[in-house]
Amino acid sequence: MNYTLNDISTTLDEMISHEFFIEDSLRDMLKTFKKEKDSIGYPFGALCVLHYKEYADEFDAEIYKVAAAIELLVLSFDIIDDLQDNDTDHVWVETPKFSLNSVLAMLVIAFKVLRQSHFVHKEQAMQIIEKHTLLSISGQQLDLLNVYKDERSYLKMIEQKSGSLTSMSCLVGEVLARGKKSLEVEDYAKAIGIIGQIKNDIQDLEEWNQKNDIVNKRYSLPIIFLLSMGSGFSKDLEKYYHGNESIELDEAIIKKELQESGAIRYAIAVKNLYKKRALNTIEKIGMSLEGKESLQILMK
Repeated sequence: MNYTLNDISTTLDEMISHEFFIEDSLRDMLKTFKKEKDSIGYPFGALCVLHYKEYADEFDAEIYKVAAAIELLVLSFDIIDDLQDNDTDHVWVETPKFSLNSVLAMLVIAFKVLRQSHFVHKEQAMQIIEKHTLLSISGQQLDLLNVYKDERSYLKMIEQKSGSLTSMSCLVGEVLARGKKSLEVEDYAKAIGIIGQIKNDIQDLEEWNQKNDIVNKRYSLPIIFLLSMGSGFSKDLEKYYHGNESIELDEAIIKKELQESGAIRYAIAVKNLYKKRALNTIEKIGMSLEGKESLQILMK
């Protein structure tokens, strides 16, 4: 897996350096953002390569270009997400107007790379990318509306926002390898995306900063659980969410309630249900041991 990540990183560097039509300061910004991405990793590109290897009769190293293009797409979405939420300290939030230009450049470069690839089934892959990116953007729109206050609708929203990107990555690798996609791959890939989002939801509540969903009056599974309890604390929290300025938040009390109420355990339990479902599907399709182990790491 580390070998794959290094190949994707190197390919991204080459894509940015060799793009003739971008101005030098924009190129430098893309390099800076890509360097920031190095610390985050390249799970989407890795999923693409993994599924290509799983189904291809012969390995074609050009898959690393496709994987890098997918990572560029996902990075562009991450930047837009962070600019909209304003809840991160990544370098791209420092100069929003220039970052938006970089996002446009990333999108064009990514689709250019995909269009110019020599894979026989690249048109099918492009259709998958178009569909799933639009689904993810729609999910982000729903997330920004911040109106999903029950488990079912919230999970459906993150399936669109996060699950669409993981399923896109897996399906592109599969389609480029054999010219068709499978419902089983799409199903467990969505689950992997949902698992990742739930993990992020839990982590965001551990720190009392601009990423904390309670501070920002945003909903996630642990918060939905807290608000549904009917306790004095949950009623005060609901008043806070509805704009009652007399309600003051206490970090220590909130962290205690998250643990003692079972809110965190509940979110972990939901995550584990998706993990079990994904693992069952992976077993059914007879994936290689290397592939299964790589996917299990993503679902920890």
